[in-house]
Amino acid sequence: MTFNYFNIIKNDVITITGAGGKTSLLYFLAEKLSKFGKVLITTTTKIYFPSEEKYETLIIGNKIFSGKNKNITIAGSKVENKKLHSLSYEEIKSIKKNYDFILIEGDGAKNKLLKEWNNYEPCIPDFSTKIIGVINMDILDLNISEKNIHRFELLKEKFPDDINKKITSDFLQKYILSADYFKNSSINSKKYLFFNGIDEEKYLNKFHTTLKTVYKLYENAFSPRVFMGSLKEKDIYPLKKLDAVIMASGFSKRMGKNKLSLSYNGIPLLESTLQKILHIPFNKVIICGREKWIEELAYKYNFNYYYNSFADFGQSESIKLGIENSTGEGIAFFPGDQPLLSENTILNLYYEFQKTNLITVPVVEEKRFSPVFFPEDKKEELLKLEGDIGGKSVIKKTPIINLVKFSSEKEFKDIDTIEDYMYIINNKK
Repeated sequence: MTFNYFNIIKNDVITITGAGGKTSLLYFLAEKLSKFGKVLITTTTKIYFPSEEKYETLIIGNKIFSGKNKNITIAGSKVENKKLHSLSYEEIKSIKKNYDFILIEGDGAKNKLLKEWNNYEPCIPDFSTKIIGVINMDILDLNISEKNIHRFELLKEKFPDDINKKITSDFLQKYILSADYFKNSSINSKKYLFFNGIDEEKYLNKFHTTLKTVYKLYENAFSPRVFMGSLKEKDIYPLKKLDAVIMASGFSKRMGKNKLSLSYNGIPLLESTLQKILHIPFNKVIICGREKWIEELAYKYNFNYYYNSFADFGQSESIKLGIENSTGEGIAFFPGDQPLLSENTILNLYYEFQKTNLITVPVVEEKRFSPVFFPEDKKEELLKLEGDIGGKSVIKKTPIINLVKFSSEKEFKDIDTIEDYMYIINNKK
């Protein structure tokens, strides 16, 4: 059995570290895993004393208590100040054979959203098979101060120039690269970083910052697998590296010239699209074109350009060229002639794709538009396309897709005629 979250399998020993949702993640995973086998929850530090709704059996030293939640056992050595104290590593090791899954809270953060570690933290048994570090995106834009950070004095020593500034993506990159989420763990244990708190009113900003942070981490050879989501909304999903393909190989026969070269706010229409893509983190940006000025534009923005030798054969050739050069776990196809499309709309579609890993399509009153996001498992089907039909045939054959509703068609307007172009010019944002 492989579990949906963090690739958990039976006999895994999972230690959770960091701040901003460790205990919530502990109980979330226990609840899900209890459907597949017996779960032991314990700690190598301290956790708040659980209510009887959290467990079937509570073991405190030599005493055993009954609760209301099937297949979940919570164990500790004693209770002081409403906190359950740790078992020793040897005690956990001696009883783990009685359970299918072991969940351990291996860190403390005093209810703060970020922490620095002292010499003996985190407390990770060497037999842990998986380590999950937790970071909460509610920390975004808060001050780097004692109010928000556990063991602030230690963090102050590490980042003296950042103290009392706002927490940004740049700071999070530095912090995570220097963080001790996985210190003292076995080299053989699998490591994960979970970005919690992507929810509520600022969810798109948190999502955007998470993407920026993670892609910068990848540039620095960060190896732990990243998950993201919201424990408040009980939603966790792996971050999938996403490529963007801008299809710029068309002939615009109805226009009489390449529509992508038409002026919009003093720049070509295509460049307007590229400027928006530039501000949104992608694993790789691929431009499929056939003209020198498009190639030069791609290099201006440091995007990847591929010459479409078979553009005469239709739109499917741009799709195939994009896929053949894609290295991501998903791929989004953008027309080059949607200058009214906003960054927020792109981010919203990106977010919905990450959550579901389904073909993701914007809709307005049941009418479908572009851009369209495809998961990795659709690449083979897309490579079989022929002619000028695009990805619609793949979408039609897929029983479940993610339709994201929008209230207006305006942003999705593309250009096929002079009348379309004049509409775009007259409706600039």
